[in-house]
Amino acid sequence: MTIYTLFFNIAVIALILTMTLGYAHAKWKKYAKTPLLLWFIQYFMGALLIFSGWVKAVDPLGTAYKMADYFTILLPSLSFMKPYALPFALLMIVVEIVVGVNLILGHGKKWNTGINLLMMLFFTFLTGYNYLTGYLPENVGIFDFSKWQAFKETSIKVSDCGCFGDFMKLLPVETFFKDILLTFMAIYLFARTSDLKFIIPDHFKWKGIQIRNLMTELFALLVTVFCFMNFYFDLPMIDFRPFKIGTNLALARAECAANPPVKKIVYTYKNLLTKQSKLIEASDLVNHPYTWLEKMLPAGATDSVSVWEIQKELTQEELITKGCDSKITEMDASKQQVFASHGFALLWVAYAVDPQDLGPWTKVKEISKAAEKDGLPIHMMYHHVEDLNHDGTDSSELILFQNKYGIQFPLIQSDEKLVKTIIRSSPGLVLLYNGTVVKNWHHRRLPSWAAIKKEFVRPLKKERELDLLITAHNPSGLIHNFTASTQLSTSEKQSRTIQFTVMDGNDVLLKKLLSDSSATGAIQNVFKMSLAENKQLISSNPKVQLVPNGLLLDGKAYQILEIK
Repeated sequence: MTIYTLFFNIAVIALILTMTLGYAHAKWKKYAKTPLLLWFIQYFMGALLIFSGWVKAVDPLGTAYKMADYFTILLPSLSFMKPYALPFALLMIVVEIVVGVNLILGHGKKWNTGINLLMMLFFTFLTGYNYLTGYLPENVGIFDFSKWQAFKETSIKVSDCGCFGDFMKLLPVETFFKDILLTFMAIYLFARTSDLKFIIPDHFKWKGIQIRNLMTELFALLVTVFCFMNFYFDLPMIDFRPFKIGTNLALARAECAANPPVKKIVYTYKNLLTKQSKLIEASDLVNHPYTWLEKMLPAGATDSVSVWEIQKELTQEELITKGCDSKITEMDASKQQVFASHGFALLWVAYAVDPQDLGPWTKVKEISKAAEKDGLPIHMMYHHVEDLNHDGTDSSELILFQNKYGIQFPLIQSDEKLVKTIIRSSPGLVLLYNGTVVKNWHHRRLPSWAAIKKEFVRPLKKERELDLLITAHNPSGLIHNFTASTQLSTSEKQSRTIQFTVMDGNDVLLKKLLSDSSATGAIQNVFKMSLAENKQLISSNPKVQLVPNGLLLDGKAYQILEIK
């Protein structure tokens, strides 16, 4: 969904509300002269705020992380606010939804439209300032106009506003102009506050308290509880992140690589002899190098390269399509071992590791020990270890942590945003099956290993078995491509050629397939392969033909279960 389709859908909802709560209800004399435009904007703004708040309420931590970016990256002078990013995000979400509900119901009147206007002005300031950083070189203040550069998308401090959480990401320019439009709507509503349509009259009271005020307080309480259920007590109810259940990490990484951002880059060239300037797009320069320059050479000049000089400070960049900027791309070669294990595997994720924190780590130890006995590989990704003795290093604390909880499995230090994106819990547990996310748990909801094993550790059942003759092995980056001949059925008279892929790091399969002493890389050329159909391994992107640890047969994706 794009911002344009979202606005269209919200407009349809606002139109329906206008013709029901508005026009159809206008038989009341008080509203007979209220313009339809006012009703429409009232309901449009209310519906949009409710939706925007709801997609953030299902993942309040994600909103808090985004606010922390604004406080530290965009506005370093507000860095002191970073520890309060979470309560600030919670307050913002609650206010956004309650104001949206009150706008639709017509409650609150002046204070409601006033808060709505203040929110829009605040958001417009943030997104506008963020957008303008595209004109600023590094370490140049926004009011130092003489040093502004040509617009560069890469100079923008915060690439996504977080307006709709992880549900939808907007370009900075889309965000800015969206907020300008909404600010004008908020000004209009504030100016026409006294004409807003309300559903519950002000004389409706319960024990002397206006029903309107009770409803506002009730909505605020319900939204607050809902937010806490989605980060403090459990994981987000609805997951929009790239590591959600059902995602094959290798396939998602390939899909992201196949959807790069598209940029329009315009260079400015200056003729050193005539002082004339010329704009040219990067694509034209690549496809037709210096052709246009040669046409503009002065008399007697033959070397276009020495005559024309690029003006780097005037280079313009415009992002045409955002493409994929998912954190899934950071699951690179250094982390492939995390999701390349064959069969089931456990991944623990923690933002911070503190040997003194007894909290959930005893449970982590119990589950890990039991899973290791069943042969499951286990990894852990973390961002940092608390420096308890303040000596500037964390090596001793890390060893203390490992010894305290008997952790023998690999620990991988990773980027802060990556570990926060994988799971909204520190620590949190992810169960993988051949690189596909099967289930994840908040540390307050960790079951026993016996319960996990009983309910979720269910391997796919063998559906096909093929006799293979390996004919070629072609490693490419992080994958191994094999070519083999086989008879898919006993009725076939001739063997068919098939191709299958094994991810680098899948030692269970690769140890059976590879040998440095063989020309094809195979210990032996003939194998028996067990397969099970897995629809999750078919990419929705036709450009991606990868089937991680599997192959395509007759349009169906099959997971390799065993090779012998």
